[in-house]
Amino acid sequence: MDENNSYPLLLSQNDIEEEEDDDDMTSQELFQRLQQAWLNEKYSPILLKHENLLVLATFELLDDIEKRLKSSEHKTTSFRWLMHRTEYNRLYFILCSYIRTRCSKIEEYPSAALNSEELLSPEECVYAHTYLNNMKQHLKKSVLTELKSEQQQNDDDNTLIQLLPKPNLNDFVFFQVDQSVNGVILSNEQNNSGAPNDIIDFKTDDQYIMQFKHINKLLNEKQIHLV
Repeated sequence: MDENNSYPLLLSQNDIEEEEDDDDMTSQELFQRLQQAWLNEKYSPILLKHENLLVLATFELLDDIEKRLKSSEHKTTSFRWLMHRTEYNRLYFILCSYIRTRCSKIEEYPSAALNSEELLSPEECVYAHTYLNNMKQHLKKSVLTELKSEQQQNDDDNTLIQLLPKPNLNDFVFFQVDQSVNGVILSNEQNNSGAPNDIIDFKTDDQYIMQFKHINKLLNEKQIHLV
């Protein structure tokens, strides 16, 4: 059996043929994409676009694998069964960590998250609104009531939003180039001829460390990935 089709969560030959007919991902491709989405989210200082289809596909695969593991005639005694169970646990861990990482960023930067609702899943959007409203109520009781009366205006909500932290796009990140990119401008400063001073070319498979604000667009376009 081909390694790419059988690892990390092994599919039967019929399952593989059905996936190939439908142009679906194999379990190995799904695992690699989920792992990279998790690492990108983990190392990015901001909330990235939610990988909704990838998450749903992973839940479906986990459900299918668990059903087949439970129906196996050689539970806990077959090396193959134990290997499948181990890889199931690994995929489940990465999926949960991906979701937890996104929830943690929403809790840390709720106003920033809601300013970019297109990056959130429907469930995350509801969670962000609920969390921000609870945070506002808490700050009103614990902070604004202690301020001078002239500072307590009708724009209390705007005042509270300003108190909340925002992600730092100047954070440095490590990344690897997936597709060569030429002419990336790092500064708006211009030389005597009117051309930008800081321009760099990224070559495939090279690794760099750089401020996130310079490579955010490339990450969204999947031309690079964080490491």
